[in-house]
Amino acid sequence: MAPVAIAFSVLGFDDRPNSLAIVLASNTVPQLILLLVGGVVADRVSRRRLIVLGNLVAAATQMAICLMVASGTADVTRVAILAAVAGGASAMMQPAMNGLLPQLVDGDQLQEANALLRLPTNIVRIVAPAAGGALVALIGPQWTLGWDAASFVIAALLCSRLKISGPVKRKSSILRDFREGWTEFSSRFWLWSYVLSGTVVVALWLGGYQLLGPVVINDQKLSAAVWGTVQGSFAVGLVIGGIVSLKWKPARIMVVCVCANLPLAIPLAALAVRAPLILLAAAACLAGIGLDIAIVCWNTAIQQHLPQELLGRVSSFSSIGELMAVPLGYVVVGATATSMGTSTVLTASAIAMTLATLVLLLAPSVWRIRRLPAEEPLAAT
Repeated sequence: MAPVAIAFSVLGFDDRPNSLAIVLASNTVPQLILLLVGGVVADRVSRRRLIVLGNLVAAATQMAICLMVASGTADVTRVAILAAVAGGASAMMQPAMNGLLPQLVDGDQLQEANALLRLPTNIVRIVAPAAGGALVALIGPQWTLGWDAASFVIAALLCSRLKISGPVKRKSSILRDFREGWTEFSSRFWLWSYVLSGTVVVALWLGGYQLLGPVVINDQKLSAAVWGTVQGSFAVGLVIGGIVSLKWKPARIMVVCVCANLPLAIPLAALAVRAPLILLAAAACLAGIGLDIAIVCWNTAIQQHLPQELLGRVSSFSSIGELMAVPLGYVVVGATATSMGTSTVLTASAIAMTLATLVLLLAPSVWRIRRLPAEEPLAAT
């Protein structure tokens, strides 16, 4: 529910695309700064403790935004600052989450585990955006943000019960750990080229869908519930993609990963032409199917082909690469849409995303990365 509530909270006191862009960018900038630190820390300390702490900080920031919105004291600056704190907490927690799964399941079950890990969240996302949109329309966004804060507390309590082994004691310096992770990341063309493509695709996707989507709906004098329906359709696609990933295990895992990102451009094109709700919802569903298949394949590929003791650092490089252009993307997309119109920006973004994805299929190493058979040992062992 939270993305719908945040978007329409900001649009409630400032309906310019630039203002929402500032809030969304503020959440991402600290992630760029702290993700590398989080990656090194995740390989040196308890991943469970990092995850619990990150959830508690996120709970505090969302509750603060909730109280400001409820009291009428929210403005762009205050919400942006709290969004930045939440982004910092996510940066410290995300590498620990990425490196946790190989400690919990056997190597030949990683794809099923990645798919199952995403299914409950995606199932909730089917109903939550529509419910969140209706809640925002009926009684305002503060109750939605309050529930979001409570959910982070629940997540912290659940994760505190995880029983996993602690990190191996390391005698090397933090700087040496950083260099080791960078060497592992930069030596694999299939890895960094996919991340580089993601730098373009993620920035344009978030700028076009997450930022301009609510703006287009708002410009058409439609309610938050309509955008919630689109978000719910996207979540339906994510669930379908997760179910497909439980059964389908393609050999050329990176080729499938790349191709599954192509449908992300379709909702942007639909928004650009002001497509009817049923077509926009269908486009969002198709994008969700592809995205979840891509995420499961990507997580499985790096977990199978990278040493476990380096997963935190390498995944932080991956995450920072994909997020690197997001703040600039929000600002540029918001400013350009303000001056040139949303349809022009959405069309150009859809074309650029498609080209940035297709170019990866020219790389031989992308075709060479295959799923490891069940009897073959993981790189971690």
